[in-house]
Amino acid sequence: MVKWEDLTSKDLADMDRSIPVVIPIGSIEVHGPHLPLGTDILSIYWIAVKASELEDAIILPPIAYGYAPESKHFPGTISISADTILSLLREVCMEVYRNGFRKIVVLNGHGGNTRILRLLSRDILDKCMDICLYIVVDPWSPIRKEIEELRETELIGHACEIETSIILYIAPQLVKLDYVEREARIGVSTPIQNVETNVDWVGYALEAYLGDPRRASRDKGEILVEQWIKRIAGIYRMVREDRFVQDVLEKYRRRVSEGYSTWSPLE
Repeated sequence: MVKWEDLTSKDLADMDRSIPVVIPIGSIEVHGPHLPLGTDILSIYWIAVKASELEDAIILPPIAYGYAPESKHFPGTISISADTILSLLREVCMEVYRNGFRKIVVLNGHGGNTRILRLLSRDILDKCMDICLYIVVDPWSPIRKEIEELRETELIGHACEIETSIILYIAPQLVKLDYVEREARIGVSTPIQNVETNVDWVGYALEAYLGDPRRASRDKGEILVEQWIKRIAGIYRMVREDRFVQDVLEKYRRRVSEGYSTWSPLE
């Protein structure tokens, strides 16, 4: 396990540049009445660090703040603008690259960051055609199979049975299940089919949690977290071994530098 901030300058200079550098990002926002405000960054940073004990990776200090305007009507939420988050991530990536590392992994712990992260992938391509960027946009995508096998409730996704189980395993002292009196009341996300609105989450998650967190258990959390760690470790390994992104970038950079005098497929 290697944390960037724990290295000396000489240590960093001597590091193998093929090792991926990991940026964990989450949010500080309401997670129902029962989970800590830092649930998203707590979980994804835990996973990032534990996975680096299995496969080589350098873990950057976590970016705790995220994009959560849909939760500002509950106490404790701290939402940072999309522009600020994008700029911060871009500058961190560019600084990591300036230090000689080409392969960067972003581990996302918050659903509200997903669109910003998809924009980041294009933004980095536009700003630096030498950075190989790998983003785990959906935090739970590596453990969807286990989630479907373990879930007992219909609605999951936020401060739910699944997320509560994860925190019960990682930091049980922070969970206040006695604050949950009933299954969550759910509203309407949009009044018009096939249309998204700017209040879809506000109108839907009336109590800032989904389903019934009382179905959570530490045992479920252990299964989910341990598998999550293994899958993310596997991503670290595959990123380190990957040549595809670098090869495509080299072809792309060459084509862009040559201009657009002829049309032909990228080969």
